[in-house]
Amino acid sequence: MYIKQFKYHSDNLAYLIHDASYAVVIDGGAVNDILSYLDKNHLSLKYVFNTHSHGDHTSGNNRLIQSTGAKFQTVNSLIAEKKVLVENMIIKIYDTPGHTRDSICFHVNDWLITGDTLFNGTAGNCFTNDYAAFVNSLNKILALPDNTKIYAGHDYVVPSMRFAKKHGLNVSAVDEFLETYAPAHVYSYLSQEKAHNIFLRLSSPDIINLLQSKGMAHENNIQRFHSLKEIEIWD
Repeated sequence: MYIKQFKYHSDNLAYLIHDASYAVVIDGGAVNDILSYLDKNHLSLKYVFNTHSHGDHTSGNNRLIQSTGAKFQTVNSLIAEKKVLVENMIIKIYDTPGHTRDSICFHVNDWLITGDTLFNGTAGNCFTNDYAAFVNSLNKILALPDNTKIYAGHDYVVPSMRFAKKHGLNVSAVDEFLETYAPAHVYSYLSQEKAHNIFLRLSSPDIINLLQSKGMAHENNIQRFHSLKEIEIWD
C-alpha cells in the first residue's frame, strides 16, 4: 500500500492512499495533480473522504467525484462506521473533535492522517471552544505507537518550530526534527511530536514555566492548551 501527498494552495496537504489498482482520496484539493496521478498509475478512485468540513479541505470533492465516479462519504457516516474497508485497504476512523465538531483522523497501516487536529509541530485552532474535547482528541493520538507517521492537513512546520525555539521549548528536539524536515514530503513520527510539539507536552516543566512567566492559566492540561494557543496566535 502507498500514500501520496499533494500540496495545494500555499500550505494545504491532500492525500491519496492506494494499492496497485484502487485509491481513496482524503482532502483532495489538489484536483489536477490527483487526476494526473490516477491516470498515470492506472488507478480507480473509489472514495472521496474529508478530515472535516472546512472549505479548504472539501474544495476538490465535486470535481473528483464528477471526473472519476468515486463515491463520497460524509464525516458523520465515517464516525458512525469507525472503520472502512476499501477493496483490501482497512481504514480506521478516529473521532477527534476540537478544531471542528466533525474533525476525524484516518489510520491506515502506520500512517495517521490528522487534518487540522494535529500538525507537524503544532495543533489546530479550537474553533469549537471545546478545549477539553480537543485535549481528549490529542490524548487518543498520544496512545498510538511511537512509530506512527503523522500526515497533517497543512505544512506549518517552519512557523511552529520558530515559535518553540523563540520560547526555548526543547530546542534540541526542534533542531533534530528540522534536520529531517522536507517540504516536498511532510511528515513526522509520533515519537518526534512527543518531543517537540508543545501541544503534546502540556505537562512538561518548560511549558508550565512559560505560562507562569506570562501570568497565564496553567493549572491543568485544558488550561495550558488554551493559554498556549493564545500565545501562539498573538505571538
